[in-house]
Amino acid sequence: MAENVTNKYLKEAIKEIEELKDNVESDVLSNFIFELKMSNLLIPGIDNGDELVYETLISQEDDLTFLPLFTDADEFYKHYAKDSEYEPIENEFEIYAGIANDEAIDGIIINVETESFEITKEMLEIAEADYSIAYEEAEALSGEEIKEIYDSISNDDLEKFIADEANEDDFEGIMVELSNANVMNLVVSDEAFDDEDGIIKASDVDGFSLCAMEDDTSRYAILFTSKDAISDAISDDDGLNYYAQITDVNALFEFVLRSDMDGVIINPNGDEFLIPRSEIISQASGIELIVGDGSLKDCLEYAFKL
Repeated sequence: MAENVTNKYLKEAIKEIEELKDNVESDVLSNFIFELKMSNLLIPGIDNGDELVYETLISQEDDLTFLPLFTDADEFYKHYAKDSEYEPIENEFEIYAGIANDEAIDGIIINVETESFEITKEMLEIAEADYSIAYEEAEALSGEEIKEIYDSISNDDLEKFIADEANEDDFEGIMVELSNANVMNLVVSDEAFDDEDGIIKASDVDGFSLCAMEDDTSRYAILFTSKDAISDAISDDDGLNYYAQITDVNALFEFVLRSDMDGVIINPNGDEFLIPRSEIISQASGIELIVGDGSLKDCLEYAFKL
């Protein structure tokens, strides 16, 4: 929904580029391009069911045609009236890059009434590179096989690493530890899920909602090394229903980036370890994160009773 689109990190990256003007450093530009690739932006569109009808803007200065995009609903309604025929429609950046490659469009403009930040076709060519998670060649495990991992989960080495205060800022080390561990994340539901042999399939419950830690200014995804760590972090009297998943760490990292989240916390209320968004981005090669375990590529399709 448009109301949930924020893109605060993209806005910060735009601000940093504008402050540097003609002296933009390569790492600043790289960060902007990565945030752009991870963004969900709003387009003024009319969804008639068969195709997306969208508006373009013509620059009065040089008669160029731009595709207007907005980082959030507030920015959208600074330019469009509430009763406009156009509504804010959310899409990932890759969709807009494809549209902008139409010969009749010269580029993209973000937040017309504030930053009015122009992205030329030359920059789009750099930013358009596909983003995907790479997996090792392996047959995906079944729900029953993933549950066996869940039932016997043990992460002694990872827990020792987290417990050592000397490793607090060793983000390269934590990535290595995570790649050698089976960690869990939580999904949450207002309604109790029916299950068969303790296994809940996403397709049977219309998908899962990720359990996250959030306040007025930040939002973090949560990982756990053990069922005891989960018990320490959740409340038994909040009326919600919690279920655990074996985590595809790369998929979770991608979700964090695309959802404009602030990072990941491992074992809150315990020997917690915080991985900020900036460190997740630094682990990316620009196109893909660390290669994932192919046998676990379907693990987020299943959740298990605690």
